[in-house]
Amino acid sequence: MDNSFNIFLIVIDALRPDHLGCYGYRRETSPEIDKIAKGGVKFKKVISQSSWTKPSVASLLTSTYPEVHGVKRTRDVLSDHDMFLPNILRQHGYITGCIQTNPFLDSDSGFNAGFDYYIELFDKAPGVYKPSVREALKAVFDWLDQFGKEKFFLYLHLLDTHNPYLPPEEFQKFGAKEQDLFDGEIRLIDYHIGLIEEYLCRKGLKEKTILILTSDHGEEFYEHGHKYHAKHLYEEVLQVPLVLSSPAIIPSGLSISTQVQSIDIVPTILEILGLPQLEKHQGESLVPLLNNPSSMDRPAISQVGGNDDPQMDKELISLNTGEYKLIWNIKNDTKELYHLLADPQEAHNLSERDEETSQKLQSQLETLIHLPDEKPFRYKPKPSIERFDQDVLFRLKALGYID
Repeated sequence: MDNSFNIFLIVIDALRPDHLGCYGYRRETSPEIDKIAKGGVKFKKVISQSSWTKPSVASLLTSTYPEVHGVKRTRDVLSDHDMFLPNILRQHGYITGCIQTNPFLDSDSGFNAGFDYYIELFDKAPGVYKPSVREALKAVFDWLDQFGKEKFFLYLHLLDTHNPYLPPEEFQKFGAKEQDLFDGEIRLIDYHIGLIEEYLCRKGLKEKTILILTSDHGEEFYEHGHKYHAKHLYEEVLQVPLVLSSPAIIPSGLSISTQVQSIDIVPTILEILGLPQLEKHQGESLVPLLNNPSSMDRPAISQVGGNDDPQMDKELISLNTGEYKLIWNIKNDTKELYHLLADPQEAHNLSERDEETSQKLQSQLETLIHLPDEKPFRYKPKPSIERFDQDVLFRLKALGYID
């Protein structure tokens, strides 16, 4: 492969793939993303490693499971960055930048490590403020105007599709219910993704930039009795889109149905750039699937809660084999088992009826996590984790993390 390509990673917060046209949605929410998917590679079933931002992005950028990197709670800090993608790319001569809109990924959380420029658009004053994609794009264009002639890695995190959903009036095309407004936020972001594509073409960057579109987690609208995310590990909060596009190096019009994970993104980038893989990365490169799209599903592990999180009365970890899904509550040792091929909505818990499969998947799960003797990450929770100050509590409630 070739390490002269730029990497532009866009993470669209809480974006459900089944609300995009290229994933079969009936509404016209995503014409620009659909065009990018048609000209690149779309992965149809991608599983995030958590159902909320902080652990899922930690997994995405380190290619390790939450049980390994240890970032599970609101105040956990990413502390050792050997596996962290921006650090790896900077060591190989890339200039690295982040346009960050999610306050739970601020520099105090350790996510700025390895970035030459970490631009935080959110307001740290009391209250909740959602930076808009319009603000983010101005920062993106300014950054690329300055550094676009160098070999770069740029990570853009967009928050518009995170609740509360407040799309501008011109994008409120689908109705006034929450799902309608969610779709309006998708349409807003999609329009601006089109502006990014135009900018890359105009600046002569499209041919030498690998564009990656994904999300940190999905979103729930009462499929299992809740809304938003961060409360459980059902498919609606774990499935995310993934599109790779670069006319010079990525095939066009390819749709891959093999189940993969968000932790596969970093090994994929390294292989595409011809950089060495890291032994402690737990994901697998997706490049082999470009030549063999019908490969077997990859087992996927996800996790939410843990480390005695004061906001959760459970610690859930799941294993999805593509055929079966086990959700194990470690705190009270209860299990849910679903046969996804027959029950994709996860409506019928088979754990008591099929104890043999439950036990088999639990053993497989424990083997796949394979914690090393020395964890590659040491999480450093901030002091007084049991008691949150009022501003943090306000943010958590306003963003739907606690009731």
